[in-house]
Amino acid sequence: MHSVRISAVVATALFAMAGMAGAPVEEARPVQTAATTTPAAAEDNDADDASGIGTLFYQLQILQDEVRRLQGIVEEQNYRIERLVREQRERYIELDQRLLALRPDAAQPLGAADGPDGDASTVPGAVSVQGDAYNRAYAVVTEARQLPPSERVTEYQRALLMFDAVIRDHPDGQYTPNAYYWMGELHLATDALEEARQAFAQVTNLYADHAKMPDALYKLGVTYHRLGDNIRALQYLDRVTDEYPDSAQAGLARSYAAELR
Repeated sequence: MHSVRISAVVATALFAMAGMAGAPVEEARPVQTAATTTPAAAEDNDADDASGIGTLFYQLQILQDEVRRLQGIVEEQNYRIERLVREQRERYIELDQRLLALRPDAAQPLGAADGPDGDASTVPGAVSVQGDAYNRAYAVVTEARQLPPSERVTEYQRALLMFDAVIRDHPDGQYTPNAYYWMGELHLATDALEEARQAFAQVTNLYADHAKMPDALYKLGVTYHRLGDNIRALQYLDRVTDEYPDSAQAGLARSYAAELR
């Protein structure tokens, strides 16, 4: 009996062991960490980072090239605008000079055309002295116009000093308004715009009945336009056409104002 029981126990144990041996066994998979990353995986990560940086750098270069291209376009447009403004200003100056050349007082020294009391040579005393000084200054301007543009500035500066002396020596003289006007013309020709404005304003503010009044009003309109104040420019140009409709300056003022509007 004992041997039968032992045999049964042994058989049961053997059966249990056989069942355990037949069951599949899974091995635990190691967890991959930064410390256990293989060299091949690390190289793949570095390659991805390098590729991303290369793409960003390429895009940055494209943007920089586009910015440089746009800057070039802006600079070219600015140059064209400045050239157009300069050419327009030169056309008006040339037109003014042609108009002045057709006037009697531009072809000869100061006489009855500009002097309120007739030819300076027939008026004694201070008027004759001032008239002579004015004629000398005006002669410098006339001669300077025949010179190349690069050589005119020096002569214009000399004429400015001479006209200034005419005004300083004879502040209440009959040719003082003319001297102020031509100082304005010379300042305008040399781009001294504020000085030109002040000189022309002396004529319009102090000598409202003088023959140079329409010229001074028109040139104030031109000067304010070149100073960038189109509102004031139009005010003076309109005054020429309203107050002196039959003058030669009225036609110039009308054309100039039409371009500003």
